[in-house]
Formats: sequence, C-alpha cells, structure tokens
Amino acid sequence: MRLSRSSFVVVFALAGCPGTRTAGTPACPMDRTVVISSQEDVGRFAACTTASSLTIRTGATIDLAPLRGLESITGDLAIGPTVGMEEVAFAELREIRGTVKIASNGSLRGIFLPRLERAGRIEIEANASLTTIALPRLETTSGSILILENGVLELIDLSVLATVGKDLVIVDNPVLTLIEAGKLAQVVDLRVEGNRKLPPDQVDGIRAKTPPP
Repeated sequence: MRLSRSSFVVVFALAGCPGTRTAGTPACPMDRTVVISSQEDVGRFAACTTASSLTIRTGATIDLAPLRGLESITGDLAIGPTVGMEEVAFAELREIRGTVKIASNGSLRGIFLPRLERAGRIEIEANASLTTIALPRLETTSGSILILENGVLELIDLSVLATVGKDLVIVDNPVLTLIEAGKLAQVVDLRVEGNRKLPPDQVDGIRAKTPPP
C-alpha cells in the first residue's frame, strides 16, 4: 500500500533502546514526552524498543517504518484524528498494556499489528476509510474490545483471540462481511449488531463459542 511522506506530530515517550547506538543517536528517554514533528524526528528514536505512551494526531502524515523495532508500549497507543495517513503498521509490536484507541482517521485504510499478543483495551471507531483490521496473533485483552461505526470496514482478523476481559462490541459497521474469531472462548458480554452485510451464521458461530457467564 502506498504511504505518503510529509510531516506530522507524534507525541510519545520512548524507552528501552538497545544497548549499543551509533554515534549521534540520542539515548531513548525514560520518563518524558517526546514531540516528533518530522520524519527526521521519527528517525532519531528508531532504535527504541519500548514506549511508555504513543499518540499520533495530525493533519498530515509520515512513514512510521523507522519505528519497526518497537516491541512494547507500557501505556496507551492513541491514533487520531488524522488526515492523510493510510496505514498503521508496527511489525514487531507484541504488547500494549494500556488502551489502543484508533479513532477519527479520515484516510486510514488498514490497521496491521501482525505480532501483537496482548492489550489492555481496544477501541477502533469512526474511521471513514478503514477496510481492514488485522490482529492475527492477539490472544487476550484485559479490558473490552470496541469496534464501532467504521463505514467501509470489511474484515476483522482476530484469528487466535481467546479471552476478552470485559465486553466484545462490534456494532454499526455497515459493510463488514467477515470476522475471523474462531478461537474466542471467554468474554463477559458480546454485542455484534448493526453490521448489515455480516452473514448471520458468523454471528451465531461466535455466540456459540462464548457461553454466557
């Protein structure tokens, strides 16, 4: 997928860089907020593997690929509102202990977190161009998963999700046609409704795997 490259603002606190760094690369900050307003700023923290929190909110976009080494976020990941960013992808991110909130991103088409295994809470809401949510290794969340009002969302991949600590709510995604959640076994409350193109047998299949508490 094509990614445009121009500046935007990312506010995040990063920690946990590898022990060795090339000359001129700053130490990863442990407890402070870092403001990144250009592609060059992102590059300065590309060696970091852990972030305390990450927020992206902008009217432009940059390439997040230099943050490919990010493996853990000890707090929240918040993305939006943005205009112009077409893809969110963190190739090595395995854990987000806080809330993942991705909302009001006008151009965002895909969310790809291929190695994410654990999260605190997930909210994905009102992303006008979003077609794909791919979390194929997510096994558990300690809180709820809310996927709401994404007008052109077609696919949700939660292939290995087994445990949702609170509610799983997938509501008002009018062209959603496929939810891959074949291993779901534990959830406090399940709401899958208002997804007009979702085959009823898919909803029944999810409900059959999640007996009432």
